[in-house]
Amino acid sequence: MPVSLTTTDGFWTALDQSGLLKPRRLAMARAIAAEDPEATAAEIAQKLVVRGMLTRFQADRLLEGRSRGFRFDRYKIVDVLGLGGMGWVYRAVDVDTGDQVALKVLRDDLKHDAGMLARFHQEAAVGLKLNHPHIMRTRSLGEAGGLPYMILDFVAGPNLLEVLLKRQRLPWQQACEVVRQAALGLEFAHAAGVVHRDVKPQNLIIDSKGHVRLLDFGLSMLRDGEHGHEFSLAMIFGHEGVGTMEYAAPEQATDSLVADARSDLFSLGGTLFAALTGLNPLQPVLGKPGVYRREKQVHKFFPEIPQAVADIVTRLMAENPADRFASAKEVAEALAPWSKPLEISFDYADLVCARKRDAELRLARLSKEGSKAQRVSQSTARPHAHSSVAQTPVGRRVLSADRDSELAGAIPFANTLADALGGAAAEWSREQTASKSSLMARLILEDGSQLVLQPMTTRIGRGGDCDLQIPDHVISQQHCELQPRGNGWWIRDLESRNGTFVNGTSIRRCRLKAGDTLVIGQLRLRFEPPPPAAVKSCPSPWVRWSLLAVIALTSAATGIWLFL
Repeated sequence: MPVSLTTTDGFWTALDQSGLLKPRRLAMARAIAAEDPEATAAEIAQKLVVRGMLTRFQADRLLEGRSRGFRFDRYKIVDVLGLGGMGWVYRAVDVDTGDQVALKVLRDDLKHDAGMLARFHQEAAVGLKLNHPHIMRTRSLGEAGGLPYMILDFVAGPNLLEVLLKRQRLPWQQACEVVRQAALGLEFAHAAGVVHRDVKPQNLIIDSKGHVRLLDFGLSMLRDGEHGHEFSLAMIFGHEGVGTMEYAAPEQATDSLVADARSDLFSLGGTLFAALTGLNPLQPVLGKPGVYRREKQVHKFFPEIPQAVADIVTRLMAENPADRFASAKEVAEALAPWSKPLEISFDYADLVCARKRDAELRLARLSKEGSKAQRVSQSTARPHAHSSVAQTPVGRRVLSADRDSELAGAIPFANTLADALGGAAAEWSREQTASKSSLMARLILEDGSQLVLQPMTTRIGRGGDCDLQIPDHVISQQHCELQPRGNGWWIRDLESRNGTFVNGTSIRRCRLKAGDTLVIGQLRLRFEPPPPAAVKSCPSPWVRWSLLAVIALTSAATGIWLFL
């Protein structure tokens, strides 16, 4: 909830000017507010949200004193659904028809970017061409205020990645059903000459009844002779790196122009692996920082999965395209005997709030990256300096031509926490270590940057209630915790899915010694304890706030935040 206006007058003025409520509804709103004459603007807004007269998005903007920004062309904006690499996505209402739709608008800072304009129009053109129950339908393409936009069907449901972040993995019957439906959508697209090139969990959206739709054709390629947009994208972004590394087929990662229907099937296999196991198909090699292997053996993690299902995953992810299924139709047929439709339960209001938080964090990161890019461009004149393929650092796990990477590459990764923290946070950490190292234990990263731990139990995981939150899908919601006990420190695994390792050995609980190497997900950290007497020191209040600041910087720098 943002800080409200000092009086309710400003709130009512903003609401009057916004046009969100017709006169009769506005009178009802005032009557509701009159029930409690002492209510603040924030309390009034909350009551109107509970009554369904305003959405949380609308209330927040009104409380900030904004009366504009609720309409775009003939569409009334209801909620923010997300911020992607190309633009904002909103839930909106067509004021002419009353239909609920998804409104995707190109970001204002990209309206003069030839590559992104080409990609946006290509996505719309492909979407208008494909009309199938398992493909997100694009209704129209338009322009308003100098910004192109497209209208898509609205689906009140999570994408597969959001489901996995919530539930870790799906029952194997349901995983097969989700991918079976996606295969039917792919078969239709392939028959129309369209190669998707970015099949991954967050590009499969699921409604409450378990109906699946394939979306986001922004990186797709037409195989029917219409190569104009593809040529434009290739000239700007390069031939390599179109797609998402964790799911892209080997041939696509080498040269995206040779990708065909079988490349999409490889990505579909990676998606099925993720749904069955809850793991990223690109797994780190223990003891070899920065080295990854392609994982496709589901029995290695869950032996109870039927052998036939495991064989489907292995065949889909075959290195040689000739060894994969011949078509998406064959995949759907192979999965059908093992599939079982199951409803997906979720709280849509919570989902929307989480997506809004993620969009705000992305926006902050984009602003930061924009300022940094501007400084670089002023000091160095280089052609195509904006191309993410040419400029992507080794630490990023994304091959997407999309600069925002559409959720940073499927199930998110951070090679080291130092990559996530960025320079400012690392400097903060070093400063605090220099001044307070005698009071607190330290976690030292591979690049030498350090995190300072106050002498109290510190829980580590992906969950929002953790003291140190790491946005890495291979880390469990509640992964492990560091505990000061007596004159030493202990680490305890919290029944994490992938384990906690000390000096290469999986542990349940053990005492830490100076120099011990911890492996938590993909992080390698060296533990350095304080002098024994310092463990009993009374923790200073600023320490926890400092740690929270690091966590916030971590999330903002990576642009990754949990949806659920």
